[in-house]
Amino acid sequence: MNLNTSDSCLIELWRGGNEKAYRVLFDRYFYKLYNYTLKQICDKNVSEEIVMDVMLAVWQKKDMLNSDLSLSAYLYRSVRNRLIDHLRKQHRAGAVPIVSLDHAAVEPPSSFVTDSRLLHKELEGLYRTSLNRLPPQKKRIFTMSREEGNSYKEIADRLQLSKNTVENHMVAALRIMKDRINVLMC
Repeated sequence: MNLNTSDSCLIELWRGGNEKAYRVLFDRYFYKLYNYTLKQICDKNVSEEIVMDVMLAVWQKKDMLNSDLSLSAYLYRSVRNRLIDHLRKQHRAGAVPIVSLDHAAVEPPSSFVTDSRLLHKELEGLYRTSLNRLPPQKKRIFTMSREEGNSYKEIADRLQLSKNTVENHMVAALRIMKDRINVLMC
């Protein structure tokens, strides 16, 4: 058994009593699930608790797991469901506003509209701050692509760069902006 052993083989080994197989599965998925959860709620303690609960539930249901099952899909679905439960509890406690999809056609309350406008304004500020902190060439290429709607080829022609260089600048700019916005939001 090694780190490249398939999930289905590990499930079979684990169900047969090999607890190291569970450890490999745990190590394979814990941080992926934790990072996914953290991106959704920006709370390290709650994220860890949700993932630990899911991993414990898998441990408790090992005899019911089917080795043909996509363990990854099962784990992500379980974490997603726990996230939804957590957000519902937060909503009931008054901490998180949730808009029901069933009522999406109904006009939202004015407080929600105001909150949406404030959130939009805040996100616009985060976007502008992140954009303004990009190196000049990346900022220019990003602006030409995302705000002016130019293709990479058009940008390359206008700036006398290769299309590949423009793509590399865009990938780097998007990564920088995403990282900065995530840091500012959490």
